[in-house]
Amino acid sequence: MLRSRLLSTFTVIGAILIVLSIVGLIVGPRFVYDPGQPVTGKEAWYYLIIGILMVVNGLLTPAVPEEKPASRTGSNSAANRTLPRETTVSAAEKSSE
Repeated sequence: MLRSRLLSTFTVIGAILIVLSIVGLIVGPRFVYDPGQPVTGKEAWYYLIIGILMVVNGLLTPAVPEEKPASRTGSNSAANRTLPRETTVSAAEKSSE
């Protein structure tokens, strides 16, 4: 399913930054600014680049694997498997050899 890739935090925040940067490019440099910093007019471009990088990162990140229900009656389930036991040789058996 694509739910974990398309709705991850990176893709959602990246999409928001892309929308803000496009509006900032249309409206002007005073729409997107960093408080306390001088306005240079390049902030919308920075938001666009960062938004694209975040969306790409969110899409390239591996999706969380879905949990498969465990088989209750299957012979391959881990609960039904038996491990081979180690054989020990007693001292009496060693002396008879």
